[in-house]
Amino acid sequence: TPLSVIANDDHYRIGPGDTLAITVFDEPELAVRAKIAQSGLIQFPLVGQIMVLDKTPGQIADEIEAALLDGYLVNPGVTVTIEAYRPIFIKGAVNRSGRHEFLFDLDVEQAIAIAGGLTDRASRSKWFIVREGEKIPASAKTQVMPGDVIIVEESIF
Repeated sequence: TPLSVIANDDHYRIGPGDTLAITVFDEPELAVRAKIAQSGLIQFPLVGQIMVLDKTPGQIADEIEAALLDGYLVNPGVTVTIEAYRPIFIKGAVNRSGRHEFLFDLDVEQAIAIAGGLTDRASRSKWFIVREGEKIPASAKTQVMPGDVIIVEESIF
């Protein structure tokens, strides 16, 4: 399921809007909290800029460990945690369209409820999710992922 992919950080790829917490074992001064910008670059002490876009937390941790091993620390234990996921966007025939916080176990029906429910003109069947540039049909129980854009079209009377 898509949810186990999120919960298992080794599959989730970082994107703009995600917030990362990076810690190094026994090195509190190297702790970094970073909200990812469109550029995908973060600043890390001793290492400098690191590109995190489209990488998993595990890949980012490995990269920082390798950089720290290169003359800084003997055995750096780096942990990269996703502190907050990028928001979702809900557009179309809902009462409060716009940006909303991503929540675990969210399906399209619940996302629509967060957006204040359907308007009177909303279609009950023409719902879509735009995910990674692809527009796919969605049902009430379709799982929502971070960064999704949910579109509820109007029905034609």
